[in-house]
Amino acid sequence: MAELVHHEQAMPSAPENLRPFPVPTRQPKTELDQAQLINRLNRLNFKQEPLLVHLRHKLHGNALLRHAIPQPCLDEHLECLWVDPEDADNVRLQVYALEHLVMADGQKVVQIEPTLISINGRQLTVRLPAKCAESLPRAVRRHRCDGVKASIVANSAVYEGHLIDFNALFFRIQLRAQPPQSFDWIGTQVPVNVTLQNGQGVIYVGDCRIVRQTHGEECRDYVLQPTRNQTPRFRSREFRSVRYELFPCPNAVFEHPVTHRTMNLKLIDVSGAGFALAEPAQEATLLPGMVLKKMAIHLTSRAHMECTAQVIHRTPVVESDIVKVGLALVDIGNLDHMELVSLLQQAKDPDTYVSNKVDLETLWDFFFETGFIYPEKYASLAENKETFRSTYAKLYTEHPTIARHFIHMEHGKILGHFAMLRLFEKTWVNHHHAALQHKRKSGFLVLDRMSEYINDTHAMHSAHIRYNAGYYRTDNKFPVRFFGGFAEKMNNPRACSVDEFGFFNFQGLPSNGDWDDNGRWELSKVRRGDLEDLQGFYQKASGGLMLDAIDMTPESLDLNTLSEEYAKAGFRREVHRLAIKKNGELKAVIAVNRTDVGLNFSELTNATKLLVVDGSGFSKRDFQLMMSMVAVKFGMERFPLLVYPLTYLASAGIPHEKIYAFNVMSLHYWDDYMRYLRDFMKKAKVN
Repeated sequence: MAELVHHEQAMPSAPENLRPFPVPTRQPKTELDQAQLINRLNRLNFKQEPLLVHLRHKLHGNALLRHAIPQPCLDEHLECLWVDPEDADNVRLQVYALEHLVMADGQKVVQIEPTLISINGRQLTVRLPAKCAESLPRAVRRHRCDGVKASIVANSAVYEGHLIDFNALFFRIQLRAQPPQSFDWIGTQVPVNVTLQNGQGVIYVGDCRIVRQTHGEECRDYVLQPTRNQTPRFRSREFRSVRYELFPCPNAVFEHPVTHRTMNLKLIDVSGAGFALAEPAQEATLLPGMVLKKMAIHLTSRAHMECTAQVIHRTPVVESDIVKVGLALVDIGNLDHMELVSLLQQAKDPDTYVSNKVDLETLWDFFFETGFIYPEKYASLAENKETFRSTYAKLYTEHPTIARHFIHMEHGKILGHFAMLRLFEKTWVNHHHAALQHKRKSGFLVLDRMSEYINDTHAMHSAHIRYNAGYYRTDNKFPVRFFGGFAEKMNNPRACSVDEFGFFNFQGLPSNGDWDDNGRWELSKVRRGDLEDLQGFYQKASGGLMLDAIDMTPESLDLNTLSEEYAKAGFRREVHRLAIKKNGELKAVIAVNRTDVGLNFSELTNATKLLVVDGSGFSKRDFQLMMSMVAVKFGMERFPLLVYPLTYLASAGIPHEKIYAFNVMSLHYWDDYMRYLRDFMKKAKVN
C-alpha cells in the first residue's frame, strides 16, 4: 500500500491504483437502425419514461409539444399513449401535423421522423423510419429527478418548488410564487441560497448563480449554477489525516439522494477523516456540499462499513475523463471507524495494531515482563485474579465500544502497549502504557498511533470524545515530562490542565457515639446548585478542565448514556453523585464510581472521588465518618479514594499513599498537541 498525502488545491494526476479513462474525443453524429431504435423505445417503456412529440398546426403554424409513453414495440409500428390524455383532443389534434419524436436520456438526443398513421386524444400511432439520427453527447449528463423538494431564499423571501433535472454543474428547479410573493423579488445579479431535501432530510444547502429562467407570474423554471467548488465541512487543521492509496481499491456504494440510483464508485484514497472517489466526468452527480447518507465502504463483497459523508470538492484529473471527488466523513459507527483506522495504520506499519484480538497469555506475559504489574500491584489484585482474567478477555477479544488498545507486536510478541477507556460521557482516559525495556521505541510508537487515532476520530459524533485524559503518578518521569510538559508549554488550563489528587484505600469505620456535636451534617443526592458551587470553587482553585471531563458540571447532571453503552458491552458502570453539607452549607461533592474490577490495574476506574469545596469545619473525624457512611450505603468495606485538593488532606491531617496527577486535554487544541508530540519524538530520536 502506497502513502499519498492529499492536497486539495493541487490538480491531481491519474491515481496509480485506478485505471484512468482517457478524455473522449468528439464523434460526429451517429445513426441508429430500426432494430436499435426499437430496443431504445422498449427500454423507455420499461422505465415508464416519456418521449417528446413535436406537432405543428397545419393552418397557423404554431408548435405543440406533448409527452407520450411508448408501448411495447415489435416491428415498425409504434403506439404511444399520451401522458395527459383528453377525449376533447380527438378533433383538435386532427389539425396538427406530426413533425418528429424526440427521445432524450440526459446525455444524447435521438430525433425520430416517423410516418403518422393515426392520432386522437388517447394515443398516437406511427410507422418508424429505417434509420434515425443520434446527436453528439452532452459534456455532462442531465439526470431527471423525482421527489426532491427545492427552495430558494432571495431578498428574505422563501420560494418553494421541486427539482426537475440535475447534475453537479447545473440544475433546474421549478418554483411557485405564493401571493404576495413576486418573481421580481429574485434578482439575477446576486447569488440565491438553495436548499434541496428528499424524504431523508436536507441533502444540499448552498449559494447558486441564476443562469437563466423562464417567464411566468405564478410558476417559473430556474437553471442554477453552484458558486463554490469546495465546501469545507470542518475547521482547518494543521495536522490533517494522512490519505493512503489502497490496493485493491475499496468501493463506495450508496443511493444517490437526487437520482435515487445506486452508485458504485472506486475510492482513490482513504483516510480516517475522509476519502476521495473517482467519478466519470460526464456523469457529474456529486455536488460539493451534498450529504450522502447510508454510504457503504466495501472492502470485499461481504465486508463493509456504513457511514454518512459530505462532498467537499471536485477536482478534474489531468489527461483523464475522471473527476476526483473529495468527501469528509460526517459520522460513522464507533466500531466501523475503528476498523477503518486500523486498516490504515496497518498500511503505514504492519506491526502496529488498533484493538486487535490478542492472545491473553501473551498479553499477561507482557504486563509481568515489563514490570507494569510490579509486586505491590500484584499483591492488590491477586485475590481477584480470575475477575481480572475475565474482564481482560472481554476487553481484548470482544471489541467493546468503550475501550481501545494500541499494540506494537513482532512475530506474535508484544513489544509496546497503550490503552484508553471511555470512562466519562465525552472523555477517554489513557492507561496501561508500557514497553519492553530494550524496546523503548515501541513505547513511543503506540503513543504516536493512539494520537493519530484520536486525530482521525475526534470530529466524529459517534466517537464521543471531547477530552483526552490520563492519571499518572507524580514520581513517574515520562508522563510528568511528556503530559505535564505539554501543559506547561500551553500555559492555558482551558487547553490542558493538570490537577493532583491524594490517593489511598479507605477502610470504613463503624460509628461510635454522637458525632454531630459541631453541627448538623447531611449526606444527600447532589443538586444542580451544588455543582454550580463546586464549579465556582474549582474555577478559582484551578481554572482547568477536570470538572468538564469527569461529568461534574451542572450541564452533565442528567447525562447517563454511557452506563447504557457499558451494559451493551457486558460491563458495569454506575456513577452516584452525593453532596456533604453541614448546617446546609456545601462542604464537598462525592462521585462514587462502580465499575467492573480490573478495568484498570490501579482501580482508578473504580475509585470514589471526594472534591472538597470548603474544608473549614470538616475535620479528619468528620471525614472518616462521612466516608464510612458512603461505604455502608454502597456496601463497600474498603475502596480506592481520590481526594481533591491536596491542601485539604494536609490541613485536616489525613495521610495519603500516593499522589496522582489528572491530566486533561481539550481536543479543540489537538493540533498544538500533535505539534508538541512531533517535536518530542524528534528530541527522543524516534522516527
